[in-house]
Amino acid sequence: MGYYISPKDMRKEEWLSENAKPVYSRDIAELNRKDGWIPICLVKNPSFSAAAIAYDEQESARFAENSTDQRPRKWYVARREDVIKVCPEVESALA
Repeated sequence: MGYYISPKDMRKEEWLSENAKPVYSRDIAELNRKDGWIPICLVKNPSFSAAAIAYDEQESARFAENSTDQRPRKWYVARREDVIKVCPEVESALA
């Protein structure tokens, strides 16, 4: 299981709107953890959404792959410190 943005006081889409910036998926490899930015993939499921933290290159590739998984996705990047505030357990994976 990965790490996800799940704020207690707002919806994850609101958190992304306030704490992250949208990027195109083709930019993810370039931005991946560069200069303190962490990629986040918002995946739309039929009954809920998930904001997955792409904490390393393998996790980024897993969420970028859509040949067998056609769920809609939007990519964002957020500052490392903001991601750790909302999901402290991811910090060890970001080291």
